[in-house]
Amino acid sequence: MGNRGGILPAVGALALLAACSAPAPAPVAQTTTPASASAKPPTTGPSSDAPALGPGPGSQPPTTPQPPPPNSPAEVTSACPFLGVTESSATMGVVLDAYAVEEAKTTQQDATTYHCTYASRTGGRQLLDLFVTVVPGTGQIPSLVTAWTKDCKGPAKPIGGVAGTTRTCSLDGADSGDVMVLVVKKSHGQTRLAELYVRPFTDEVYAKLAQLLTDRL
Repeated sequence: MGNRGGILPAVGALALLAACSAPAPAPVAQTTTPASASAKPPTTGPSSDAPALGPGPGSQPPTTPQPPPPNSPAEVTSACPFLGVTESSATMGVVLDAYAVEEAKTTQQDATTYHCTYASRTGGRQLLDLFVTVVPGTGQIPSLVTAWTKDCKGPAKPIGGVAGTTRTCSLDGADSGDVMVLVVKKSHGQTRLAELYVRPFTDEVYAKLAQLLTDRL
């Protein structure tokens, strides 16, 4: 249900929810071309009329990976540990019937994107979709932020009360579809982007989610 299944070409450069059952794009072969701030991993537009997600045949059992402690891991290997279902539920003040599923990572040029979907146990609407992208080097943050917010309808606003580079915006311009919460951080010689798609909530909720991701990237 997110806006991308990588983060480089269709929406911009080159990793933080209407329901969406479309699979993430297949991984793109690794190349030796350096990542550009004008092309990001392939994306799939959010769809509010997609069928609700449910466990379905062959789905993973309802398990929730435990998040790491609130500090940056030396290496990013998956997206789900950056945001747990229980803490997301507490932050938003709702009871999520979801479980986290780590999807296949995608690679475009030298950027790698990890994708966590939060699938419904009961077939209800999906509320979260998380992409975490790792880009070598730390000098491209302004251009990456520009590229990662190209799908915003209206301005991408900084999130108050959270240190660092954060943005939030509506993806439909009407505050009724997905909202993107973007966090960008220099960490371990890399630029790490957490791109979270969530149903509309309050600014306070966006700030709390952005803070969790900022601490962990």
